[in-house]
Amino acid sequence: MQRVFDLTAAAAVLTANPKAQSFIKAVRKFQSAISVSTDLADVKKSVEELQKMREDVGGSGHIARALLTHAVVVYCRASHTKAVERYDVGVIGAYSPEQREAHKIIVTLRDKVLAHFGSGGGWHDERVLYLQQYHGDAITAVHHRVNSDSMMSDILENLLEAAIPYVKEKEVDRAKEIDDELTKAPELFKLIDRIPFDVKDFYKDVPGGIENFWGANGFVAERTVRSTTKVQDPSRAEPKRRR
Repeated sequence: MQRVFDLTAAAAVLTANPKAQSFIKAVRKFQSAISVSTDLADVKKSVEELQKMREDVGGSGHIARALLTHAVVVYCRASHTKAVERYDVGVIGAYSPEQREAHKIIVTLRDKVLAHFGSGGGWHDERVLYLQQYHGDAITAVHHRVNSDSMMSDILENLLEAAIPYVKEKEVDRAKEIDDELTKAPELFKLIDRIPFDVKDFYKDVPGGIENFWGANGFVAERTVRSTTKVQDPSRAEPKRRR
């Protein structure tokens, strides 16, 4: 029998229960690690596309700018920005002193150029001009904006090589924390048993999502962070629990 339960929903239901606070924290810590991993994987895809374009951006400058903006903003969201909805995973803990300095370069690019307007040391150059011409004077403006910079792509690529496996290890550690909390409080299973995850509703707008959830590749190593057998509730027999 295949069953799946919504631990995120269970944590929300238990918010007011003082005995469940450690479990709630463990769920949110794990969810935060998964969320950061997803962000970093998205950044990697954009960086890979930028690296393909580095020799000849040509008429794709606008696309290159969009890819770089996405990569930098989402990278900073995962590694630098403090969020109420997501615990800090401590991505920079994966970095050497040199990489931490490189990380600051990316954060500055986000703060001074991409997310907020600024010249950024040459990324934006805008001038107001007064023209004197034979047919009359005029006031106008010119601008120059850099679409992309291969050095930034290289920096991000190097940072991701350290950050992604580091956060993957965090996923495993935090999944174990959930297991530990459930082992200490097996009565939580009685609640969790009443909060199944609705696969059909969650994937109703995703082509193939429902079929792939339980499919042959649904829980390969990349998706299953930790498999375990739960502590048995003596009141009922349960199948093996997998995440």
